[in-house]
Amino acid sequence: MSADIVRAAFSASDTSVELTPYPYSRCMELARSGSLAGCFNTTPDAHIRAKFLLPQEVLFSDDILLWGHAGDAAIDDLDAIRGKRVAVTIGYTYGEYFDSYADIQRIAVRRDINGFRMLQRGRVDYVIAFRGTTDALLRDNPELVGQFKALTRVHRPRLYLTFSRRHPRAAALLRDFDAGMRQIRQDGTYQRILANWQLSDGQSAAHGSTLQERHNNKTESP
Repeated sequence: MSADIVRAAFSASDTSVELTPYPYSRCMELARSGSLAGCFNTTPDAHIRAKFLLPQEVLFSDDILLWGHAGDAAIDDLDAIRGKRVAVTIGYTYGEYFDSYADIQRIAVRRDINGFRMLQRGRVDYVIAFRGTTDALLRDNPELVGQFKALTRVHRPRLYLTFSRRHPRAAALLRDFDAGMRQIRQDGTYQRILANWQLSDGQSAAHGSTLQERHNNKTESP
């Protein structure tokens, strides 16, 4: 879906771009060094904001979910999985609560599909992954359908196309991207892309609060 949005935004601003798939961590390193103009899908933190250029326009928001086996029970706090093995994709951030939680074993994988394969084979206990990414990989790997279940919503961040500070065209491409995003939101193209992927800006309301939100509420309480 992200690729569809990015292509549509640049097309709307009459800008020619080439999209090439990379593992996320490799993509971000190439963008940081200036070999690539940009990389998506990024959930910015202080480190990313310091190293990269961020556009005004957000690609979309999506749920980060903790996935287990189809028969696993739902969880309502990370303490419920203390000591367990969780597959995490190299370079991704999953919200301050999860990223700072020390009492789990993080098993690093290069791609989300690798984490789900490990879960299938019992090499990890859980996988943390975006809803949209997981939906796409299950479409591409139908033999995995029905084997996993989302056990809780960990976080719902905004995802961005992040631009390099070192690539010579990055600043101009950022401006073209922002202009194109505003255009496709206005003419309905953006909404049609979300609908094609069965995603909407307001989908999170039906699923209750995230673990990150509940954690924030606890820490803010007097």
